Amino acid sequence: MSDERDDARSVRIPKLSIETDPTQPDEAEEASAGDAARSAWSTATDAVHDAMASDDLRGAVGFIKGLGATAWEYAKRHPFTVTYGFVGLVLAVLILTIGLWDTIVIAVFVMVGAVIGQIRDGDNGIVNFFRRLLRGGR
Repeated sequence: MSDERDDARSVRIPKLSIETDPTQPDEAEEASAGDAARSAWSTATDAVHDAMASDDLRGAVGFIKGLGATAWEYAKRHPFTVTYGFVGLVLAVLILTIGLWDTIVIAVFVMVGAVIGQIRDGDNGIVNFFRRLLRGGR
C-alpha cells in the first residue's frame, strides 16, 4: 500500500531535473557560445544606450536651459507680475500651512518692520502713502 502512495506522489510532484538529449552539443560548448553571443549583444546594446542617453541628456539640458532663459526674459519684461505672483504664492502657502490669522499677524509685523526700516533709511514712501490715504488723496 505504501508503494501505491509513493507512485501516486511521484505522479503529482513535478520533476526537478532536466533531461538532456544526447544529440545536442555539450553544455560547456553551448555555454561558451551563449556567453559570447550575450557579451556581443550586451556590448552593442550598451553602446546604443550610451549614445541615446547622451543625446537625451543633451536634449534635457538644452530644454532646461531654454526654459530658464525664457522664464528669465519674461521676468525681466514683467517684473511686477513675477514679484506679485511670487508674493501670492508665499501667502497661499502660509495660509494653507499656518492659517489665515497667523498669516495676517506675520504680514502686520512685516509691514511695521518695513515702515521702521524706511524711516531709518530716510525714505518715507510707506508713511507718505498712508498719510495720503488717510487725508483722502490730497
